[in-house]
Amino acid sequence: MEKESKWQKFKSWLKSPQGKKTIPIILIVLVVLGFLGYTIYSRYFKKDIPQEEQKEVFVGKEEKKEKCALDGLMYEPEDANRHPLAIIVENHTQSRPHTGLNDATIVYEAIAEGGITRFLAIYGPKVPDKVGPVRSARTYYLDWTLEYDAFFAHVGGNMDALDQIPNIGIKDLDQFSIGKEAYWRESRGGRATEHTMYTNPQKLYEVAKKKGWETEKFNLTSLEFKQELVQDERPESQIIKINFSTDPYNVTWKYDRESNNYLRSMGSTAHKDELSGEQIKTKNIIVQTVERTPTTTRINESGYNMKTVGEGKAKIFLDGTEIHGTWKKTNQKSRTLFYDEQGKQIKFNPGNFWYEIIPPESTVTITES
Repeated sequence: MEKESKWQKFKSWLKSPQGKKTIPIILIVLVVLGFLGYTIYSRYFKKDIPQEEQKEVFVGKEEKKEKCALDGLMYEPEDANRHPLAIIVENHTQSRPHTGLNDATIVYEAIAEGGITRFLAIYGPKVPDKVGPVRSARTYYLDWTLEYDAFFAHVGGNMDALDQIPNIGIKDLDQFSIGKEAYWRESRGGRATEHTMYTNPQKLYEVAKKKGWETEKFNLTSLEFKQELVQDERPESQIIKINFSTDPYNVTWKYDRESNNYLRSMGSTAHKDELSGEQIKTKNIIVQTVERTPTTTRINESGYNMKTVGEGKAKIFLDGTEIHGTWKKTNQKSRTLFYDEQGKQIKFNPGNFWYEIIPPESTVTITES
């Protein structure tokens, strides 16, 4: 009976003028206390999830994105797992401006002949509609192509390269055998014919599929990746100059602190994509020193052999910093890996790569402004 009388008294109080005024105040106090409690819990007691981990958790559960082994970035599965495609792009002065290099995930630059460099552009997650001008193969580009088991697009090659291609497992997409199915010429005023060949990567993938090659997955020994250095910890500037031969082929990379990219110039001019007009940029630069020796093919073509298997010196540039290291490649098909002076494998920023392949006699100059 005592409990019932107290309950009756409480109900009477709720209906009284005093109770009607007091109840809203109590509710407000409870809401405020709840908010303060949650704030204190979130700030001092709740376990933080790193930003990168939060992104992967969200992406994995909501958008079902996957990490690409080529660059460490997250993409739709069909993009992340697209089989690599390697295309030889020339760099003679008459071949400029280039098309499609800024969409390549990885680019190798090396001297072909006469001090003229040539590119091996490797595509995966991003596939442009047009790449070129496309040019001929050399043996060392085959070794880098094999690292990714990439489809290989080119316009012929010197005889040493053409002799090797059928025997070393290259998935060949030579223009000489495919023709108009994926390649075409664009005549431009003053350009010699050899500087006018272009290709469409989507069409190359269609040809690869017709050949029965797997286009939607690949196996790759991935490099190791890390988080980018936060802006406050990045240096103000860095300029890298690579002396390949003469001015038209010498390269300058200028570090941009805000975007944490390196911007490319060549021949004292910003190197821009023909279609987008954007200056070519990269997250990671690898300057790899490779021994080379002159050679003559069986049909008397002059050129170089490069020692791509073994080990040698390397300079790695990322986050506006320079890392002295070494490169190691155990066989023709294995991935080239990079190690710091303590022998630890170097971790790169997620994003694209430019490999600058230089002989020992080439010079590299680094300045801070």
